[in-house]
Amino acid sequence: MEELIENVNDYENEIENLILKNIDNPNLETLLEEFHFYDISLVLIKMDDEIIKTFFKTVSNDYASEIFEYLDEVEAKHIVEVIGDNLAARIIQEMDLDDAVDLLKNLEKTGMRILRQINPERRKELLQIMLYEEDEIGAYLTDSFIVLNADLSVKEAMKVVTNKAHEVDYISIIYCIDTNGVLLGYIKLKDLIIARANEILRDIIKERFPKVYPSDDKEYVAKLMQDTSESSIPVINEEGKIEGIITHDDIMDIISLAAEEDYTKFAGLGEVDIDIETITLKKSVKARLPWLMILLFLSMITSIILSLFEGSFTGSENAKILAARLAVYLPLILDMSGNTGTQSLAVMIRYLTKNQEQEKRKIKKHLYREFKTGIFQGLLMGLLVMGMIISTTYITHNEISDKNWIYAIVTSASIWLALIISTTLGAVIPFIMDRFKIDPAVASGPFITTISDIITLTVYYSISLLILLPIF
Repeated sequence: MEELIENVNDYENEIENLILKNIDNPNLETLLEEFHFYDISLVLIKMDDEIIKTFFKTVSNDYASEIFEYLDEVEAKHIVEVIGDNLAARIIQEMDLDDAVDLLKNLEKTGMRILRQINPERRKELLQIMLYEEDEIGAYLTDSFIVLNADLSVKEAMKVVTNKAHEVDYISIIYCIDTNGVLLGYIKLKDLIIARANEILRDIIKERFPKVYPSDDKEYVAKLMQDTSESSIPVINEEGKIEGIITHDDIMDIISLAAEEDYTKFAGLGEVDIDIETITLKKSVKARLPWLMILLFLSMITSIILSLFEGSFTGSENAKILAARLAVYLPLILDMSGNTGTQSLAVMIRYLTKNQEQEKRKIKKHLYREFKTGIFQGLLMGLLVMGMIISTTYITHNEISDKNWIYAIVTSASIWLALIISTTLGAVIPFIMDRFKIDPAVASGPFITTISDIITLTVYYSISLLILLPIF
């Protein structure tokens, strides 16, 4: 471990020394070519502002754009402030379309100011992407790929690819269009290399392939890409013309963001970016308060239910003793039902995420399986709790009366019913939300736990009132 840290420090020192000694050298890019852009960005962000400003003036805009792609939001904002709008505009103009749009959005007002300094043609492309919603795949498309006319020969195509390869980031798959710009198919670079020189692309391209529209949901496209094992998917307009492509690295970003969104919703945080370095107190409170208020309202229902049973359990001394005994295992029952509901919820959300096109038969089968799961795990947990009650009663009183047996059976039965209901609810609620086109992750852990508490409390006290109260 220490050796690894030393190696990291060595190359960082080497990069830093090269930059400092050659800050005005026109060949600075060549001197740094053995280092990855990510490593250079790590070193650069730690340097003085004057060095940063001079560095970006020395290197080409294309080279600078590669470094920008490895900066996080805070680092990119800082460097833009240091180098100024004019130079930032020239650099952003050279970035991949999707990366440029992300950076401009993160820069907010400064981004809009910089956008006005970008050449009109590129600005139009950027604005078009910025108009798409965050959940639309159009917001993630890139234009850094190669498109060829399908009427070219393999020899002619190879010449074009050779000339353009250094200008784009993605060359694994080459897309082919007709004279009107309509997408016809694609060919992999390795297939193009081994094809005969006189063959026409139209005759050897693959015409059956997945394609999507800019307005398609990003998570749907991510799943499509996973299912088809494609490294890229073309995005076409209504006329069939290619607007851009989605690559595997874009999909990784989408999956990561989707997972983060689901996590925040599952925790009852709503729509919020979890970033402890950038999130403000106002945003943090704003994200949490709505769900907390909803849960407060639901929790008040729990309090109301308790107050409705209060009169029945305070009428006599024996009733008060029963109420005290019921309270001993109440937290256990509530926790068990809440945990079970959350587990079932997580399983159902995962199922819905992996199965976008749900068949009624499969849905019914899954719901029935969750119901049976609730029955069996409720039975097991009920028997376990019953054993605990009998054991503790015998240890404290050296005997087990009929009342204690009945109390243990009623408590176990309450747990059994509570777990059946909670497990079923955890599966049904996200399914219903999905049917109404609501993100099932909204049925968060705190939400399902509170609902389970309400139902469990009602079941537990109702059974106790009917069976235990008359014999106490």
